[in-house]
Amino acid sequence: MIRKNISLDDAHLLKLQPFLERHGGNLSAAVREAIELADLGLAKHGTLEETVEALKNEEEHSGTMEKLVQSGECVLLSRPVLSWLVHSCSGKLVDDDVINELLNPYRITTLLELEKYLNCRSKRRGWDIEISSSSRDEPWKECAIMDFVGGHRDLRELLVETVCLFLARWLDLDLETVYLKSNSTTIYLKPFVRNEAQEIPPGVLKYFGSMDGMYREIERKPDFWNTLTELYKFFNYQRVNIDRNLFEAFAAGEFPDIKKYFEIKAGRPIHEIPLSELIPLFKHLFMVSQLVNDVEINTEKGEEYVKIFHNYSREEVSAKMVRLFSDVFRAGLHSFSVTSLKGLTILEFNDLEVEKESSGFPIPAAEGAEL
Repeated sequence: MIRKNISLDDAHLLKLQPFLERHGGNLSAAVREAIELADLGLAKHGTLEETVEALKNEEEHSGTMEKLVQSGECVLLSRPVLSWLVHSCSGKLVDDDVINELLNPYRITTLLELEKYLNCRSKRRGWDIEISSSSRDEPWKECAIMDFVGGHRDLRELLVETVCLFLARWLDLDLETVYLKSNSTTIYLKPFVRNEAQEIPPGVLKYFGSMDGMYREIERKPDFWNTLTELYKFFNYQRVNIDRNLFEAFAAGEFPDIKKYFEIKAGRPIHEIPLSELIPLFKHLFMVSQLVNDVEINTEKGEEYVKIFHNYSREEVSAKMVRLFSDVFRAGLHSFSVTSLKGLTILEFNDLEVEKESSGFPIPAAEGAEL
């Protein structure tokens, strides 16, 4: 043991008081424990300056969080509660009020400003999320990348969605791709040209707002959707969902023109929809309307077919449904043959597609072979 004389004034002795009490007034033991604690700090932070800075920031952030909670501006939530809230709102876009509370569009006008602001707020709020961006060019010509590293997964997901909505609204950036890892999220952004019909860009809707329209409608007419849900559950989803015009045509014994539903969904005239797209669209719309039980399809070139399964017991109803199925592809100028069985209709497509109605190519009628 090496003994050396050290000089301590009253201020240092006061700081050592907790150690002295712990060791029964033994000054040597108190100094040794203080050295051990200092060594732990250096091992964690590297240098003396970094250790001091880290301790100061920890104290500052701790005080800030305590003040935010005491003022009522923030509340403490457990991780299970946070996860439940995020997952329960999955598919619904964050409201503008929440975005504006977190990000001020008048103070943040560039990606660099956004990065600095988010990192500062993450430290003050204890999110433990580090944000970085790989593009500083304004405006962006091709793509900008942002990384969100660390923190709780659900909190990180909520932050990423909020940032993407902010970028879409104020910096005209759309979300191109999202890469999720165990401890990080990377987003790739691209320029977005806004128009009146599309306020939210398609990339943001795809990744974060897939069910936003449904949530908004339920909130707008909760009684209607609650009643409808109860009816569907009561009848085990054996209900037909069609609009009033379609029902009126059926009730009058007429054959309704249903091509408009395909054109609205596809965003173009039905004769411009390729067969490889029209077949899946046919399945989607007829399954959603529940006019049929099931639809099996094949879109492989040269082997395209559609098999429609239904349980209509009356022959005249089945015949009308066969014509309804056929009218879709006839309107799309596609060549096909129809086979009608009990509870099953098969549409098999020929290799040749009719490009124009004026070409003189014979468009087949909805004739079937009863087997």
